[in-house]
Amino acid sequence: MNNDKKQMLNCIIMADLIKLVVWREKMNIVKLNSKFEYTLNLTVSLMLAAAPKYIQMGYCKFNLGYFLTVLWIFMALTVISWGLRSMLLNNSINKDVFFDSNKWIKIIFNSKYSVLYITLIIFSCWLPVIISLYPGTLINDTWGQLGEFINFSKGGVIHKGVLSDHHPFVDTLIMGSIITPFGKLFHNWQLGIFVYVIIQAFFSALSFSLTVKYAHAKLMLKNTFLVFMVAFYALCPVFPASVQTVSKDALFSWIYVIFILLYIEAIRTKCQCFNNIKYDIWMIVVASLSILTKKVGLYVILFSLLALIFLIPKNRIKSFGVLIVTLFISVGLSGMIKSNLKVVPGGKQEMFSLPFQQTARYYKYYKNEVTKKEYRTLNEVVDMKNIDKRYNPTLADPVKGYNDRGSTQQYINYLKVWFAEGIKHPRVYFDAGVAMLSGWFSFSEYNPLMEMSWHSQLNPSLIPSTVPDRKGFFKYSSDTTQQFFNDLYSNPLFTIFLSYAFYATLIPVFVISTLCKKWYSTELKYYWLAMVPLILSLVLGCWLSPVSIVFEGRRYLYPVVYTLPIMVALCVSMYQKKSVNTFKRDDG
Repeated sequence: MNNDKKQMLNCIIMADLIKLVVWREKMNIVKLNSKFEYTLNLTVSLMLAAAPKYIQMGYCKFNLGYFLTVLWIFMALTVISWGLRSMLLNNSINKDVFFDSNKWIKIIFNSKYSVLYITLIIFSCWLPVIISLYPGTLINDTWGQLGEFINFSKGGVIHKGVLSDHHPFVDTLIMGSIITPFGKLFHNWQLGIFVYVIIQAFFSALSFSLTVKYAHAKLMLKNTFLVFMVAFYALCPVFPASVQTVSKDALFSWIYVIFILLYIEAIRTKCQCFNNIKYDIWMIVVASLSILTKKVGLYVILFSLLALIFLIPKNRIKSFGVLIVTLFISVGLSGMIKSNLKVVPGGKQEMFSLPFQQTARYYKYYKNEVTKKEYRTLNEVVDMKNIDKRYNPTLADPVKGYNDRGSTQQYINYLKVWFAEGIKHPRVYFDAGVAMLSGWFSFSEYNPLMEMSWHSQLNPSLIPSTVPDRKGFFKYSSDTTQQFFNDLYSNPLFTIFLSYAFYATLIPVFVISTLCKKWYSTELKYYWLAMVPLILSLVLGCWLSPVSIVFEGRRYLYPVVYTLPIMVALCVSMYQKKSVNTFKRDDG
């Protein structure tokens, strides 16, 4: 009997030790808050506290009140992150209760038509907003692109030298070929715009549906999270407001979502998917379209694929081949087409928003220190007349302008002066840079673009000036929808979740922190590469854009907002893979 009691006691002690070891290993594998995350949260807190000041006044006083605000924000971010990671670590956020047994949920996610079902659910939820905002909303640039397309195809003859690559000419051809026939043949431009919006909305819903299917089939996420994804796509007001805009950003973004899915699949399979010819074709087509429909897409796609090639050793030759073919189509072949059509190249000034802003702020505060020689050099590429009065801390267009003023050598000379002046007064450059970025760290509402009052690029000789006007029922419905969005965004309960900072800062920080954790698992070894396109989209697409807030700024955020749900799904799947049950399987 004593021996039996001893054995029972030893078993209990052994079981407790095993639980303790598993718990300790679990904590070691996924620390709730790593040093990297603390550092990232602190950096973000500094920006979140400063952003409102830079937006309102163009500067921020770094006093005790500011640092107390930083401390409060840092503590809040740390606690919230700790709570979320605790839930993920215990797998409580992904447990199926009602959704696991509901037959309709099973049909939607397990059917061979699941992608179509999910697409129709999302699209149907958007449709009331899209109809109420008939015909849709064209940004000012798109009016100019439609004008280019009309002149390009006037009289059924292709007129060379008309198209400009200031905005990708492929976007101009796609949007123009759908919208213009309705205006020309049926004399109903608004119907053409609406048809384009419907097509764009459907394909956007389809790309989101593919992310849900991927999360279900490849990431093995359970129904609870999948339902959350579908509900977020269908009900978050940011999405229908975005898909009803006719812009290169909305066109690019749904294509970019599919690229991200293919990119994550390459990471998940350690590039084994490049052995599949169907995958290679899809990657080439989608990556090429991403590059052709947005200039920033070239750098995002290029560096993302290079990261796979250099950092994942398997199938380097095949993955490199896919990149070469993609570049041949999107750069080489399109370059020959542009040359044949005599497409006017875009201006170099578009890449200099931030340096020009720094020059303007420098001149505003230290104009007496600018020599005549420096002034002449600066004036060759940026209009220096009244530049200090035109300077807007959060908007580069008044300084940058819309036309290229200088040659390549003149831009090189400008950069030399720009660098020298920055050495003299670095605080000025720092303030100018933070002011330009402040919108992305702001809790100002992500107020959507729903009206077309700004249409200075509309040419009345080509398109009637009345086309942007909504009349009758649609005037009432669009005003009502705008008021609904305004009221929703001004509600304190929703403001944070519908703000720039939520999508451009808070969620990306959580995703990047998760991807960069030390997971100590061969299965998750390369998952951190998923942050490459996310960071590039933020830095190149948002931070270097000419505006960080106001009504034009939000469209630069579309690619980030569209791809964040699948990024979050990837993070949830990483925690799911490293639950206690999979710990022994993965690490022995």
